[in-house]
Amino acid sequence: MPRFPENKNDILILARNVSRDIVDNPMDYPNPPFDSGPLSTFLAETIDLINQRQFKEAEITALIQQENEKVAQVTEELRRVIHLAEAIHRHDAPKLEEIDWDVRAKPKHLAPGQARNLEASHEGAGIVTLTWKAPARNATTGRPAAYKITREIRSIDEPHGVIEERGTWDTVSFKTKTNLINQPRGVEILYSVIASNKNGDGHAARTQYVVL
Repeated sequence: MPRFPENKNDILILARNVSRDIVDNPMDYPNPPFDSGPLSTFLAETIDLINQRQFKEAEITALIQQENEKVAQVTEELRRVIHLAEAIHRHDAPKLEEIDWDVRAKPKHLAPGQARNLEASHEGAGIVTLTWKAPARNATTGRPAAYKITREIRSIDEPHGVIEERGTWDTVSFKTKTNLINQPRGVEILYSVIASNKNGDGHAARTQYVVL
């Protein structure tokens, strides 16, 4: 006996075929009791939602590309400004420190502490929202300037969860919440958030493994 599909795409393909075939074979599948109307309606609504989601993902992908292009422009201009400052004030550490560049000077601030209460919620297919709290401030920690986000991926099909990717993902957030798209599915993902400033990084805050 055939097994009912478990994969979303396989279910939608079967629904489309069954709905069409009931209409094409009214003698064998009369109405009533075989009414393909609800199935066709639900299927059309689902396909419309998929199309909306794919359109939004395309928009987000385009925004990410624009963001990366702007980051490249920022990087190029920042390098130009810093090189100019070094050329003019090469031996004047206090003046370089005025623009937060003289790494040889004594740091004004300390590295941040550990981000707190990191949580991951599943928002959709391949989409995750991460939220966390800023590190607690004390006499030994500084204020975070940004947050680095990494992930570790483990296979759920292999024994002992074979690690497929370890902390190499490069994403930065300037807030204590971020939406991640195009995340891998069918694997276990451990997300980490690291508070960072010019003086160093705090300890990583990690979630439990999530499966999308």
